[in-house]
Amino acid sequence: MANSKTGHPSGNSSQKNLPAKIAPSASSALAGLSGVKVRVTAILGSAEITFDRAVELDPESLLVVNRSKDDPVDLCVNGEVVARGKLVVVGDTYGVQITELVEHKSHR
Repeated sequence: MANSKTGHPSGNSSQKNLPAKIAPSASSALAGLSGVKVRVTAILGSAEITFDRAVELDPESLLVVNRSKDDPVDLCVNGEVVARGKLVVVGDTYGVQITELVEHKSHR
C-alpha cells in the first residue's frame, strides 16, 4: 500500500517525489476535478494469437507477451499511456514504480 504522505509503496523518504507537471494556472482550473476517480491500468505486455489458439486457452496455458522482464510497464488513463514504470512487489501484491511521465500534445 502506498504511503499516504509520499505516495510511494514504502515510507522511505530517500525516494524522491516526481515533480509536478501542471502549471499553477492549470492547477487552479483543475481543482474542481480533485474528487473525480479515474481508472489507471498497468499494461504488462500483449500477444497476438489466432482465434483458434484463443479458444484453446485453459488454466494451464502459458501466454508469452511481447515485453521482456526488464521492459517498462505502461500506465494508462482512459486508454492513453500517461507514464511508464518498473513492476515491483509491494508486500503480497504488485505495484508500479513510475520512472517516466509521458507528455501528450494538447487536443485542440
